[in-house]
Amino acid sequence: MVLDERGSESVQFSFAAVLLIVVAFGIMQMAMMNAAAIMLSSELTQACMRIDVSGLRTASDKESFVAEQILDESAQLRRSDLTVSGVRMESSAREDAFSASGVSSRTALTSVSYDVSYKAPLSLFGLRDGGRLSRHVACAVVDERVTEVSLA
Repeated sequence: MVLDERGSESVQFSFAAVLLIVVAFGIMQMAMMNAAAIMLSSELTQACMRIDVSGLRTASDKESFVAEQILDESAQLRRSDLTVSGVRMESSAREDAFSASGVSSRTALTSVSYDVSYKAPLSLFGLRDGGRLSRHVACAVVDERVTEVSLA
């Protein structure tokens, strides 16, 4: 008894096409997530180098202030997808004196740390945390550096 196999190639092609589309969308999502992670890390680095510490000290809403500092450095991040929390500031001073060489130095610095979360551009396959990229940022900004040399 011979079975009629007309259309079996079409069914096989449709299964292969669906599988190929799922793989293509998975690769596209991973590429977009990787690009967003690289962009976020770059923008956070730029924001840390240029953060306005004196403005942060006087700001009433420190999270919004830091978010605006990050967005000022970026042309690609969207405000609605960026969340900043847990902003902490700590000021410290250090003095080093080298008695034998007659050189002394004073350094005052401010350490700023915060948590950033950014919604990824695509969230097709139910990634954990809804496709959000999270980073903990810690940076130190030198407020003052003085070096004194004593001549005998």
